[in-house]
Amino acid sequence: MIQQDAPLSLDNLTQAYRRRAKGMDEWLPHAEDDSWSDVLGWFTDQGSDTLAGLTADLQHQLREHGATFDPQRQQSRTVDLLPWLIDPAEWQQLEAGLGQRRRLLSAVLRDIYGPQELLKQGILPPELIYRNANYLLPCHHLLPEESEWLLLLGCDIGRDSAGRFCAYGDCTLAPGGMGYVLENRVAINQVIPELSRRFQKRQLATFFKHLQKALVPQMPYSSEPLIGLMTRNYRDRQYFEHAFLANYLDIALVHGADLMYKEGRLWLKTLSGLQPLDALMRYMPDALSDPLELDASVAGSPGLLQCIRQGNLLCCNPPGVAFIDSGALLPYMDILCEHLLEEELLLPSAPAFWCGEEKHLARVLKQLDDMIIHDLERPGELIAVAQISRSERDALVERVNADPQRYLARQILPLSTLPVWQQNELQSRSVVLRTFVLSQEQKDVVMPGGLARCHDQPVQLQLGLEANFMAKDVWLQSQTDQYISLLHSALTSVRLSRKAGLLPSRVADHLFWMGRYSERLNLACRALRAALPLVSTVVKEEQVATLTPMVEFACTINGGTFTTTDSPDELTAQLSSLFARDRLDGLLAVMQSLIMNAQSVREFFSEDTWHVLERLQHALNNFPAQGSTSRMVRALDDVILLQSAIYGLNNETMSRTQTLRFMDIGQHLERAMQTTAMLENVFVKYPTPPASLMEAVLRMADTLMTYRRRYRTELHPIAIIDLLLLDEGTPRSVGYQCIRLKRQVNHLPDRDSTLPGLNAEQRLMVELVALLQLVDLDALMSEAGKPSEQLGDLLGRIQTLLSQLSDAITLAYFNHADIPKPIVRI
Repeated sequence: MIQQDAPLSLDNLTQAYRRRAKGMDEWLPHAEDDSWSDVLGWFTDQGSDTLAGLTADLQHQLREHGATFDPQRQQSRTVDLLPWLIDPAEWQQLEAGLGQRRRLLSAVLRDIYGPQELLKQGILPPELIYRNANYLLPCHHLLPEESEWLLLLGCDIGRDSAGRFCAYGDCTLAPGGMGYVLENRVAINQVIPELSRRFQKRQLATFFKHLQKALVPQMPYSSEPLIGLMTRNYRDRQYFEHAFLANYLDIALVHGADLMYKEGRLWLKTLSGLQPLDALMRYMPDALSDPLELDASVAGSPGLLQCIRQGNLLCCNPPGVAFIDSGALLPYMDILCEHLLEEELLLPSAPAFWCGEEKHLARVLKQLDDMIIHDLERPGELIAVAQISRSERDALVERVNADPQRYLARQILPLSTLPVWQQNELQSRSVVLRTFVLSQEQKDVVMPGGLARCHDQPVQLQLGLEANFMAKDVWLQSQTDQYISLLHSALTSVRLSRKAGLLPSRVADHLFWMGRYSERLNLACRALRAALPLVSTVVKEEQVATLTPMVEFACTINGGTFTTTDSPDELTAQLSSLFARDRLDGLLAVMQSLIMNAQSVREFFSEDTWHVLERLQHALNNFPAQGSTSRMVRALDDVILLQSAIYGLNNETMSRTQTLRFMDIGQHLERAMQTTAMLENVFVKYPTPPASLMEAVLRMADTLMTYRRRYRTELHPIAIIDLLLLDEGTPRSVGYQCIRLKRQVNHLPDRDSTLPGLNAEQRLMVELVALLQLVDLDALMSEAGKPSEQLGDLLGRIQTLLSQLSDAITLAYFNHADIPKPIVRI
C-alpha cells in the first residue's frame, strides 16, 4: 500500500512564519482574506513531498522554455510555487499612478529633446542633462512635437518605510522583463493547473493584445505590417527572453545586421529579398542603436535614427529614452508633475538627491551607508555603499566631493516581505515588482501583475535584474473570464494560408551552419568511435598506418591540425586530445558550435527538439575527458543518438519551407565534403589500406551491412569507393548528397527572375552531379587497389566545387551581395 504524503498544518506554518517575518509583510495582514485562504488551503493540502516535486517541475519548465538561461546555460533565477496576491483596491491606485508616471516621463522627454523649457525655467539643472551619458544630442527633435516618446514603460516598485508603494527606478528599454513574466505564468499554469483554475485572476494576454495593436503604425505600408524585436545577439544575457517574447507576439526577432537603410526606410534582409520594416520594438542600448550617428558599433543598424526622423518607422521606444533609466529625474518628479501635468504625483518616487546641490550633497554624505550611488557619466553602474569596503568607500567620497555634479544618490528602500517555500517551510524574502504600462489613446493600459523578484537581501533587488533572484507570479482577482492566450477561437471567417512567414537572412545563416555542425558532430563522433577500438591493436611502428588516416581525419574535421608520426604513443595522444575541454578544434568545440547556432534561432524549434538539445548540452557538460575505451565509446554512442534524434525531430516537426531547406543543405553539404576528405585520407594519402582500416571506414559510414550484402567478406578499395563516392542510392555516399543538394538548391528563392539561365549555385550543382555521373571507375584504381592520379584529382575537384557552393549560397542569401544585372541594349 502506497503511503500518502501527509498534509501540512497551516496554523503551524503561519506561526513559524510570524516569528521570522520582519517589517511589513504582504501576506500576514491579509491572511484571513478569502483569496489568500483559498490559495494556501490548496497549498497545505499537498504535503511537503508533493510540493518538493512541484518545485522541481517548475524549474524544469524554465529550462525547457530557455528564457531563464544565459548563453553559458546557467540558471539565473527560479520560480516559487506561491503567487503574490495583490489587493485589488491597492492595485487600482497603482494603475492610476503608473499611467500618470508614463505620461509625465514622456512629456519630460518631449521637452528635453525639443524646446527645453524645463532648462530655460530652471526646473532642471543643465548639468543633470548634459553630463548624463544617456542624453543623446543626435536625438534632439528626433520625433515631431506632441509625439509620444514612451510607448512602453517598465517601472520598479517597492515599499518604503511608511508601507507605501513607491517607484525606485524606470526601464525604457523594452521588453526588460516582460518575457520573464510570461514564462512565469506559463510555467505555473502547466505545473499547478489545479491552483490556477481555483483562483479567477486577470490574465496577461489582454495586455499583450494591446501591445500588438500599439506596434501597428497608423498608416502601415502594407496590409500585413512587418514588426521586429531588435536585440543585440545570442550572447546577450536576455537573448532567450527576447526570443521567447518575439515568438509569443508573432513578430520577427532581428539583429542590427539583419537590417538595411535604403530609400528612407529600414529593410529586413530575408531570403525573399529586402522587406520594408514598419515598426520596431527595440531592446538595444541607446548608444549602440545606430553606429552612423551614435556609437560606431556593429551591433546596431545604420540609418535607424534617420528612418525615425523621417517618420517611416514606429519605434518602441526610440533611442534617447534611456535618459529616464539613469535615475536623473527621481529627485524632481514632484515638481515636474505639478509643472507639466498640473497634477499631484500619485505614485511617489524613492528619496533621491542630486549631489550638484550643496544641501543634497551634505545629506548624501551624512547618510551614505543608506544610499545607492548613480554615476551619470557611466549609467548602469550602481554602487550600494553598504556593500563596499572601507577603502572603496573613502575613494568614493573623494570622487563625489571632487565632482559632485556627476553623481546622484538614491535612498535604499526597506521593502516588504513575502513567504516563499524553501526547505519544507515558509521563509521570508524581500520583494519588489517590475510592471509595465502601455500608451493608449483613451487610457494607458497597465499589465495586470508583473515580474515579482524575491531575495534575502533587500539591497540586491534594487540594483537591477543582473543579480540572481527567485521570481513569483503575481495574481490579481478578476470577476470575469478573460483570454489566457493570444490564440483564441475565431468567430468570423478566416483566410486560409500556408505561408511560413519571412525568414531573415541571419536566421537562414544560423540554420545552414546548424546543419553543418550537426553533421560535423555526427561524423567526428563516428570517426572517434571507429578509431578508438583500433588504438589497442597498434603496438608497433609498422602498424601505425592502420590508425593514421582515421586519426588525421578526426583531427582535421573541425579545422584542426595533425602531426605525422611513426610513434604509436604520439598517435594515440593526438586522438585522446580531441576529447580535451580546452581544445578549440576538438569534439566539445563542435558540440558547442551546434548548441550556439541552435540557441541563436531557438524560436524555430519545437519543444521536443529543444528538450533533446538540452540533453545534448548535458552530455557535453558530462563528457568523460578520459577513461576506458568502452566508456568513451558509450559516451559517443549517446551523443550520436541525441544528434540523430535532433535531425529526425526537425524533419518530423518543421514545415517543408526554406527554414528546413537551409538546415538540410548545410547537413548534406558537410557530409559530402567530409566523406570526400575521408576517402582522400584513406585511399590517396595512405594507399593500400589494411583490412581493419577499410572495415573501420565502412563502420563509420554505417554501410558495413550494405557492403557485406553485396560483396560478402571481400574488402576491396574500388568497391568501397563506388559505395561511398558514386552510388546515388546509398544515403552516406557523396553521389547521394549531390543529388539531394541539387534538388534543394533548385527550390531556393529566386534572386532575380529577369536573369537568363542558371544562377551560380545551380551551375555548381549541375557540374558536381555530372562530374560524378561521368566518372570512369576503372580509371580511378587498379585491380590490385593502387590509386591513380585521377582519383586524387577527382576528390580534390569535388571538395573545391563544394566549397564554392557554400560561398555562393553565403553571398547570395546571407550577405546579399549585389546580383549582376543583364546588359540592356539601348
